[in-house]
Amino acid sequence: MYKFSFYKKIQATFILLILLPIFVIYLLSYKTMRGIVIEKIELSNQSVLELVSKDLTKVVDDLNYMTHFYVENDDTIKSLRDFSDTDRISSYQDYENYQKVVSSFDFIAIKMMSTDINMFLVNNKGFIIPYSDIVSGKTTSIEVLNDHWKFLKPRINMEQSTHLQWLGTIIDAKEKGESYYYLSRVIHDPTTGKQLAILNIGISKQYFEGLFQSAKTGKIALFDESGKKIAGDSSISYEKKEENSGEIQNEVMIPFSKWELVHKTTKEEVTGQITKTFFLSTILIALFIFIFLFISLLIAKRLNKPIQKLTFVASQFGKGKHDVRFLPEGNDEINELGKTINNMLDEIQKLIKNIEREQEEKRAIELQALFAQIRPHFLLNTLNSIKCSLFIHNDNDHADKINSLMSLLRAYMKIDKPSTIESECKLLFHYIEIMKMRTDVKIELKLELEDKVKEIEIPKLLLQPFIENAIVHGFAEKTDGEITVIAYMENGSVIIMIKDNGKGMVEDQLNTLNTLLKSDAKEVSYQRVGLLNVAKRVKLSFGPNANIHLALNEMGGISISIYLPISADKEVNEDD
Repeated sequence: MYKFSFYKKIQATFILLILLPIFVIYLLSYKTMRGIVIEKIELSNQSVLELVSKDLTKVVDDLNYMTHFYVENDDTIKSLRDFSDTDRISSYQDYENYQKVVSSFDFIAIKMMSTDINMFLVNNKGFIIPYSDIVSGKTTSIEVLNDHWKFLKPRINMEQSTHLQWLGTIIDAKEKGESYYYLSRVIHDPTTGKQLAILNIGISKQYFEGLFQSAKTGKIALFDESGKKIAGDSSISYEKKEENSGEIQNEVMIPFSKWELVHKTTKEEVTGQITKTFFLSTILIALFIFIFLFISLLIAKRLNKPIQKLTFVASQFGKGKHDVRFLPEGNDEINELGKTINNMLDEIQKLIKNIEREQEEKRAIELQALFAQIRPHFLLNTLNSIKCSLFIHNDNDHADKINSLMSLLRAYMKIDKPSTIESECKLLFHYIEIMKMRTDVKIELKLELEDKVKEIEIPKLLLQPFIENAIVHGFAEKTDGEITVIAYMENGSVIIMIKDNGKGMVEDQLNTLNTLLKSDAKEVSYQRVGLLNVAKRVKLSFGPNANIHLALNEMGGISISIYLPISADKEVNEDD
């Protein structure tokens, strides 16, 4: 049966599918790059429009502010009031009033500082006062301004004096096709309400063209609220943006004036060069692919021979022949791989042996763990048998000692599980029974527990070290002693107090020990290191606010106060 080897599959896949992936990759790359370029152009155009719109917005805001200031200025109103009904200059007073009106333009001129503004004022008699540019000294002729006024006058609402009126574009044939977009402000006397004059301001086409030059690609046009073109490229029409229109269109609305700023760029202008480059690259790559495809078929067979050897070694090793190895015949990558595989096979053999050994050790450890679990139970069962035997022989005293020892052993076996205050106090009786036997000291234990703290959980064997210290250190020179354990709730904390009538402690030593208990110091050489360990255990269980304090009591011994903060929820539950 013919075997279609992996080597032949690779060759067939390479021959059949090499062109398809390249074609798909190039197509996706072209579309992706084209989309990225278009997106970047859109962002760039939008940035340009934002900059242009800021300038236009500033101009509109400045014009609105300046004209508002102009009509609200008392000196301006007085000058216009004196000149409002003058039809010609026939006296020095008329001339003086005329000059005052001309001087009133200075504020607007200084604010704008632009030669692209054409401004003039018309009084009630149609007398035109032109604006003279303070930079160039240029003044538009009265004849031209008369033509402009004839165009503007019918469009002005004489009753509207509260804001600017946008009037449209005037193309001036006498100035080589120069055009102006005009806005007007009707000025009324604030006292009498009488019309005084009309301020007309025209923005030159050159001003807009200067702004639009910042666009490196595409074309820009500016339209008013009605869709009429104010300035910009004549080929751009006022149309809403449409998807898949073949053009990249960006739009920005100018506030207050409601002008629409439009930027259009044809996609061919952006992607034309990219398309040509991709087509040429595809042709060249296809040519090289066919050349290298032929060469690769000749070389592939020779290169595949060491791989076949590696395949044979892996196959034989998998069948259980662990001594088979690859025989290198050079220093190329395949032979280096063969050497590495040989090392890997050696390591695998070692791992197999190690795993077998670890399994044996694991079984031995499991048996030891099983025996370790059996021993404590065996010991308890043995002690229980001894206790029963002692009871049978009426040796109740020693039977009770055995019973106390068994209780302590059970507690140590469950040291990781919490206990209750009441259970811990009961366990102290068993511990004292053992210590009485060891020390020959008659010890009396008294308990004073509030009902609501009895079931509060604390770490197991928490109180035993304090009892041990009292017996070992406090009753070292006494034949009898008394220990009282008091537990109660106060201000959201459980307070456990352990009092003894032992020999007490020197005050300096007592203060040193309290300092160590509060500072969490790791004084491992300290005589009563057990207390420090208990303090750490308390803080770990109840938080940093938990603490232990030692003080001398009225019986001459030591009083140990353990403060355990209890959460509100737990406190409520305990109260219930």
